[in-house]
Amino acid sequence: MSSSITVLPWRQGISLLALLGALGWLLLGSADGSVLQAGIVVVLCIGLWATGWLPQWLTALIFFTLCTVAEVAPASTAFAGFESAATWLVFSGMVIGAAINHTGLGERVAARIGPHLASGYPQAVVGVGLLGLIASFVMPSAMGRIVLLVPILLTLVERFGYEPGNPGRAGVLLSGIMSSFLPTFTILPANVPNNVLMGASEAVLGFSPSYGEYLLLHFPVLGLLKWGLIMGLILWQFRAAAPSPFTAETSSGLDRGGRLMSVLLAFAVVMWMTDAWHGISPAWIGMLVGLVCLFPGSGLLPARPLQQMNLEPFIYVAGIVSLGALAHDSGLGEAIAGQLLDVLPLSPESTVGNFAWLSVIATILGMLVTLPGVPAVMTPLAPQLADVTGWSPSAVVMSQVIGFSTVVFPYQSPPLIIGLLTSGVSIRQAMRITLPLALITIVLLWPLDFIWWRWLGVI
Repeated sequence: MSSSITVLPWRQGISLLALLGALGWLLLGSADGSVLQAGIVVVLCIGLWATGWLPQWLTALIFFTLCTVAEVAPASTAFAGFESAATWLVFSGMVIGAAINHTGLGERVAARIGPHLASGYPQAVVGVGLLGLIASFVMPSAMGRIVLLVPILLTLVERFGYEPGNPGRAGVLLSGIMSSFLPTFTILPANVPNNVLMGASEAVLGFSPSYGEYLLLHFPVLGLLKWGLIMGLILWQFRAAAPSPFTAETSSGLDRGGRLMSVLLAFAVVMWMTDAWHGISPAWIGMLVGLVCLFPGSGLLPARPLQQMNLEPFIYVAGIVSLGALAHDSGLGEAIAGQLLDVLPLSPESTVGNFAWLSVIATILGMLVTLPGVPAVMTPLAPQLADVTGWSPSAVVMSQVIGFSTVVFPYQSPPLIIGLLTSGVSIRQAMRITLPLALITIVLLWPLDFIWWRWLGVI
């Protein structure tokens, strides 16, 4: 009788050693939810998410376990992600996406727009990207946009002949996902961090930026120019042949399930577009539609749909949101920001330096507390920063957008991650865009944005 020893791959081995080391440190240290303990958990989980050495959902479960076993944070903080509207919008989005595919509605929409995009690979990438960018102006929820786009994009790439492993498949999918998310930090209601900034500014400083002011200040450089860079990077990193000829299929029309799904989607889009009027969170609008899809006898999903649904994104997003809550509630974010402020050379005589360093602070915080956490941490510091820099509090608040719109790693944003996980695009493929885009943004777009701000007279 023979026996064998299973050896972990070196990356998983390092991950296991880091996990055991962190657990030992936390258990031996004082279990009082200190900033140091929170920092250990946050750094470990961010490292695992950024490297991808462990599955994203497993890292999320590690986060929950460490926080609970070592009493790093109360349950209300450790599991805050499951109370978050963003997490339940993810769940409803998965349900809605499955229903769009099951009823054939995605195929019908793809058949309508596909022939206009199939004349060439660049036309397909840019056309899909333009679709995502335009949707950002009419749908305020980034998660909602991705929920609707991904099933349609998956059908499109299949009809284009881009099978899994084909770079054209990743290129088209990334174009739609990133265009509906990355440039939208410059459109006021189109992303969660923007809305957090608006609410925090109103609470701390007594004012919030208007839609037009915000758009004029940020969209020309960080929105439109960045979108052009995204298109160029995708075409460079994912080169592919032209799509297969797109032949529209003749059909007698949608069946009962397809018609019902069309009505439900129309309802969701109208409610998402008017959320500023009725005040209902996009998450609960999505859940209403998702419940109808899940209801037995609706015909919108197969029998036992949850058994056929991949719930890994749901756990992952809950973990990311909870990590942001831990970083904020423990004081870790404020401690890091305070340490940076103590060592950075901010002064009224250095406008260029102030612009650069404030952007750097927001970018670093975005990697530690995730993007929605940046305005939550930075906005209360705005009066102090205004005194140090000589800027107006409004300009200090607006500088955060430069930082949290510079996305380095996909884990920083739940909508981006959900788009990747539901479309089958790997984190590594996405980082082939986010890493060079962040570098180009810092080297090229930040200086251009500074010139734009000076021309507008903001600083």
